[in-house]
Amino acid sequence: MSHDSVTPSSGTSGSGIFGRTNSVELTFDTSAALKNLGVLAHKALAIDDGALMRFRTRDIEAPGQESTTVLSQVWVKTPFGPLATRTLPLTANPDDVIVSASDVKEIAVRAFAQAKSSDDAEADQAPVTALPYRIPAQSSAGWPGFLPVLDGWEVVDYVPATAFRTLEKQARAVATESSGPLGLPTSLLDQKVLSVTGAGVGAVAGAGAAAAQASASEVDVTMRDVFALCSMGFIPESPDEREPVRVSAKGRWHRLDGRFGSVFTMESFGVLPIVG
Repeated sequence: MSHDSVTPSSGTSGSGIFGRTNSVELTFDTSAALKNLGVLAHKALAIDDGALMRFRTRDIEAPGQESTTVLSQVWVKTPFGPLATRTLPLTANPDDVIVSASDVKEIAVRAFAQAKSSDDAEADQAPVTALPYRIPAQSSAGWPGFLPVLDGWEVVDYVPATAFRTLEKQARAVATESSGPLGLPTSLLDQKVLSVTGAGVGAVAGAGAAAAQASASEVDVTMRDVFALCSMGFIPESPDEREPVRVSAKGRWHRLDGRFGSVFTMESFGVLPIVG
């Protein structure tokens, strides 16, 4: 099975997002990683046909083990405002780079289409991840701003995922009547729909020790957060009543962690260190 390209371009520099690079090589540990990345790109394009994705690759040391696992934090800028992210077992070279979501979706679609047409009984496994895929890198100018740090967050509380799906359905019904040529009205997006505090608002029964660690912080969740979390598919379409969304805070940022990914929102022009 042939891949898009596997030979590094002679004009490529590995200097990352703040340097100059012509292309990006993506290497996947499993076919599931490639499929999940393709789904993420598809979701991003469904809400923004010019969506960009940013990869940050990191070696994660497993507790009590000498080996490390290579994971990439894949970021998407949503048109609603929040940043969406998912961690996947893949490597991006350079290790901090921006690509087009349409290019990412294309390699996933082509890989699995070729695998399906192959006579190889294991075509849906090894061949699609045997070699790196190369796609064009995009200019860092397409990603103004910075990323939030990933550690040091305080858990505020847990909210049922069903609450977010209910809010989304209600808001889309309103949006159908009030949306104009520029899309969803700002008044709807900025509407505060949940106030989550460590006192137990929105707590999920059975959350256990994690719920006991809830802080005294307060997070105002707006429809921007709800649309981003739901549109990116980070919670199921019809979640179980006990399925939680974790709400955390750090400085002027807050984050919502669903089963399949997270969204991050900066509440105002606050400043946090960029990811190291």
